Amino acid sequence: MSRAAIWITLALLALTCAGAAWWVTEGHDARDWPIRWLEVEGELERITSAQVRAAVADHSARGFFLVDIEGARQSVEALPWVASAVVSRRWPDALVIELVEQRSVARFNEHELFGRTGTLFSVAGTSGMQGLPRLQGPPDRASEIFERWLQLRALLQPADLDIAQLALDPRGAWRIELHDGRELLLGREQLEQRLGRFLAVRGELARYDDIRRIDLRYPNGLALVRGPDLDEAAAEAARLADRNPIPGAQPNHG
Repeated sequence: MSRAAIWITLALLALTCAGAAWWVTEGHDARDWPIRWLEVEGELERITSAQVRAAVADHSARGFFLVDIEGARQSVEALPWVASAVVSRRWPDALVIELVEQRSVARFNEHELFGRTGTLFSVAGTSGMQGLPRLQGPPDRASEIFERWLQLRALLQPADLDIAQLALDPRGAWRIELHDGRELLLGREQLEQRLGRFLAVRGELARYDDIRRIDLRYPNGLALVRGPDLDEAAAEAARLADRNPIPGAQPNHG
């Protein structure tokens, strides 16, 4: 092919591209290629299809070719409870919105929620939500608290026990409140071993129907606090894991 033919071909391609660009951006308006369908896909529990359609209404009004796909996606993801969204055109007249909702599995401190993967998010008006485990502790240790909750929960579930509250105090000590109201003091270390010690003797503890707190920070045993009022109830030392009590044993607060 001669050099002249190459230049002519390139010029024609440039004109074609320029004409196509002009046709998309200026050569017609939204009335020529309207978006007639807003299709919402995904499992919706907390938000409605109507809310999603309203979020993209202004974007879709620009028409099939001029709709701002990225802007529509951002508008959907700005809705409460939306974790992520994908927006795309579907020929000839539809806009498809695929979204994934946040699924809260636990509450963190007062105003935040944990998603399934441990991500934190907040939604206005959820402070009164019931039925979620309560995880508490320093905000900069949120990921650690979530992972610890998963670990300890997995140990308790075979015994048909679950965690209502897991708290990490400023000193680094852990405390569990079970769904039956009993508290387990685990301290700062050997949490799995200490929880295992509780599980090993829980059958024997069942004969005490007024146990309110179980202190597992002892080296080889535990201590019980019984009665309805923890502030006034006396601690009853028990060496149930090792049948030979050690006089004068003190809890290890670590």
